[in-house]
Amino acid sequence: MKKYILVILLSLANVTASGDDLVIAVGLWIPPYVIKDENRGIELEILREVLHLAGHNMTTHYVPLGRTLTEFGNPDIDGIMSTGIKNLAGCYTDSHITYWNYAITRADRNIDLKTIDDLSSWSILAFQNASKYLGKDFENMARNSKRYTETADQRTQNRMLFLDRVDVIIGDRFIFQWFSRDNEVLKYTGVVPNVSYHEIFPPSHFQSVFKEQKNLRSIQRCAQTIKSIWQISGNHRQL
Repeated sequence: MKKYILVILLSLANVTASGDDLVIAVGLWIPPYVIKDENRGIELEILREVLHLAGHNMTTHYVPLGRTLTEFGNPDIDGIMSTGIKNLAGCYTDSHITYWNYAITRADRNIDLKTIDDLSSWSILAFQNASKYLGKDFENMARNSKRYTETADQRTQNRMLFLDRVDVIIGDRFIFQWFSRDNEVLKYTGVVPNVSYHEIFPPSHFQSVFKEQKNLRSIQRCAQTIKSIWQISGNHRQL
């Protein structure tokens, strides 16, 4: 298996000998996808490797998650790492990462959620820009609810849920599980209660967006191959 992966990587290394440095806007602190303090993370490493194989050096420009979309208009930025928004005036890659968002509740509350409409009865704390990413029904629910809020610090979601200060949080399952082990959360909550995951959202397939069409074909080819390698090698299971 390792020989097979090595052959693919060597062949891709010949796609282009050199390329431009690309400055990419990245939302900070969304582990395990992005870990800013260590300049690593599953999604960050995927895109960095894709661009490297396509002949580009990637310079990471970290910004708060809510600013990644507005940074696309910054003349110093060449692209953004990932978005679920489909109408930016740029060149989209195919999806390279999938987020698995759930409505998450404390198991001891016995809250039953089967549809987005069921959320309207509860207090909700969602990740920043969730109302833009999770479909029209969710957007309408968020707009009409007096108990819906969003936060840029997803660590806060875990803390509020564990302390029973909010009924439901909305977020990616793996981000939630990461912060469930976070010392900053545990020092306030002490223990991690059992939770229920309510599968009321489809998977969110995110794409990178670049300002220029140039080199997109080679980036696409490398992205698909890297995605296949991660699936073959089982690295996606490390989430």
